[in-house]
Amino acid sequence: MHELLFRYDIYEDSKLCYNPHVLVDSGYANTPKFIAPYRGDRYHIGSFRGSNRRYTSEKDLFNHLHAQLRNVVERTFGVLKARFPILSRKGGIPYPYKTQVKIVMACCIIHNFIRKVNRPDALFELYEHGENQENVDHGDQQVRGQTREDDRVAGERVRSGIAQQLWTNHQQRRAQQEDD
Repeated sequence: MHELLFRYDIYEDSKLCYNPHVLVDSGYANTPKFIAPYRGDRYHIGSFRGSNRRYTSEKDLFNHLHAQLRNVVERTFGVLKARFPILSRKGGIPYPYKTQVKIVMACCIIHNFIRKVNRPDALFELYEHGENQENVDHGDQQVRGQTREDDRVAGERVRSGIAQQLWTNHQQRRAQQEDD
């Protein structure tokens, strides 16, 4: 199921939201739609703890927030797969693609209902405390698939724009805190 989310043809058919971005690890190419972390800058959640908490650059901040978001996504997949074993079935879900989509959507709807009605949700709590999980960073391994140069350049512009905006907001918050 996880790898399925990164298939471009599936993504193209998605009408889930306007101008979406899919977070991918460094093993994937950075494109306008698939946003990878910056290589060569710290990425793992643990490297931002304690005295290392202060961000050194916009790339550093971007990578930390990227890692945090990926961590949430991975935990969510873990909960869904644990709650609905059909989602983690070896060999995939044995139904046509359109039926698979309906099954995943139904599982998500039921999960949200359980979360709303069944407080506290023991399964969710179990995965929520997995916050210390490290994101898998594939370092400098070869990027999966072929990426056209114009996609790579456009992807860098998108990622840079996001990183710059995050950095500007971060600097403004810090300046405001110092003034208070």
